[in-house]
Amino acid sequence: MDTGSTYVVLPPELAQDLKLPKSPRLAKVRLTNGQEVDAFVGRIFLEIDGREAPVTALVLPGAEPLVGIEALEALGLTVNPETGELEPTRTLTLRA
Repeated sequence: MDTGSTYVVLPPELAQDLKLPKSPRLAKVRLTNGQEVDAFVGRIFLEIDGREAPVTALVLPGAEPLVGIEALEALGLTVNPETGELEPTRTLTLRA
């Protein structure tokens, strides 16, 4: 988990293993160090602790897999700062 990250980030190899559909064009994204890079963007269904939600995933070469805050919020989860464990913030209800 990376609560400083907005989106799920995947390296290309993992995105390919997960059969993430490749977006037709690149999007410019800003990394935490301020650098702007081009990344493919897609939607995936992420499941954590029995909760599932559609979330945005960025495909970045050389990246480590990250779960960002958008995914945690969509899943109704938060990271307890004292324990580092995931905790529910609400019952899971997905609104379209």
